[in-house]
Amino acid sequence: MRLSGFASGMDINQMVKDLMQAERQPMQKMEQDQKELILKMGEYREVNREFLDFRKNTFDTIMRRANMDAKQVSSSNEALISGTASAGASNGTYTISNVLQLATAESHSSSQGIINSDGAQVDPNASLLDQFGKNSVGFSITTYDKAGAAVTNSFSFDGADTLNGVLSEINNSELGVQAFFDEHSGKISMSRTEVGVYNEGGHEIEFTDTDGFLTNTLHMTGTPDNTAQNAVFTLNGLATERQSNDFEINGMNISLKSKTTESVTLTVSNNTDDIFDTVKGFIDDYNELIEMVGGKVSQEYHRDYAPLTDEQRGDMSDSEIEMWEERAHSGLVRNDRILSGALTQMRQDIYAPVGVGENRTFSQITELGITTTSNYKDRGRLEVDETKLRAAIDQDPEAVFQMFSADGETHEEKGIARRVRETLNDQMKVISRKAGGSDSAANQTFTMGREIDQADERITNFERRMQQVEDRYWAQFTAMEKAMAQANAQAEQLMSFTMGGQMR
Repeated sequence: MRLSGFASGMDINQMVKDLMQAERQPMQKMEQDQKELILKMGEYREVNREFLDFRKNTFDTIMRRANMDAKQVSSSNEALISGTASAGASNGTYTISNVLQLATAESHSSSQGIINSDGAQVDPNASLLDQFGKNSVGFSITTYDKAGAAVTNSFSFDGADTLNGVLSEINNSELGVQAFFDEHSGKISMSRTEVGVYNEGGHEIEFTDTDGFLTNTLHMTGTPDNTAQNAVFTLNGLATERQSNDFEINGMNISLKSKTTESVTLTVSNNTDDIFDTVKGFIDDYNELIEMVGGKVSQEYHRDYAPLTDEQRGDMSDSEIEMWEERAHSGLVRNDRILSGALTQMRQDIYAPVGVGENRTFSQITELGITTTSNYKDRGRLEVDETKLRAAIDQDPEAVFQMFSADGETHEEKGIARRVRETLNDQMKVISRKAGGSDSAANQTFTMGREIDQADERITNFERRMQQVEDRYWAQFTAMEKAMAQANAQAEQLMSFTMGGQMR
């Protein structure tokens, strides 16, 4: 039982509160240290996320041959013939002339309008039974694949099916046929989705009609309206043909757009702009990375601005809290050896010579026009001489690619981007062992997590001791109140005796 000043008249609650506030001063320091540890862990994890993003971007950009061996195709007449080139296409010039015909697809249509049993134009959404009085229909269609092999599909329908349903089944089959009903003419159109000749000496679409539905009801005679043909042209003086108007030669994709007797020149060359943009993008990403990490290790650390406790926040305005926390979050990883070491190693990776064979055109990044800025405070920030870089790409794009992406058994044989990725890989593992790989990582699996748990345990133990101290204070004050109450009672008795004697 706690007695609060009934005998002494003192505010015991406030006195105990003030005493405990003094006793809990070490607790505030422990809580602030723990909060700073958590904030520092967040700084490490933020850096790790940036390392991870850079690694991914590097793999998807400068280390991908398709980006660093980009080709472009220029045409002397884009309206007639155009082209694109994949990475690895050989530089050179191709001349196409005498495009006598373009590749076309075979097509069929009804020889006359389709009518129903009442002599009216058929309703494609009504049942076959209602329109034609048929309880079932069946037929098969044959087409030919690119190897010239026959592809046959058999179809059967009942009276509840519709004409549009029949056409939909044909369209969804593996035949490669597009069929539709034209309401204006009342006819059906059916054509191959692929242009070109696949069945030499025969039709590309062949019908086998078992009950007369195709021939008698839909009026499909089997004779094409337009026969298939291949594209016929001359390439570099050689008369040739293709089943499609779009075809590939030596990594270059050519598109024939119109018949012509004109000679059209297609030139395959290095796409200097795309390669330049890829290298420049890598340099920009690298600069952003070292700027972020360098900023953290050089930030000023404010020792007098420890993280705020909840109690301290309650006594401050929002602007004061914002100002305080800005300083409390600053410099938590100042001069950190792990992060500073990563910056140093990346600079070494960038500038060390790259051994990619005896006949290599370039061996150092400076030969590409890429150097560090003159300001030492930039911590190795790179700058690009665009004219020199473009000239290097024009001279030997493969050597530029190898400069960044070469792989080898030794560190010296690896390209710059590959080295940096491996360095970041190693540093991410070190940071993960110290600060955890993610928010879901168990505290006991990394160093700072164990330190946070230990701090939490110290706070819990201290709070337990504070409860014991508070209980002791209350016991002492309660004992004092009881003693004073007894003394007051005795004084009142003596007073009553004295006053009683005077009255007699």
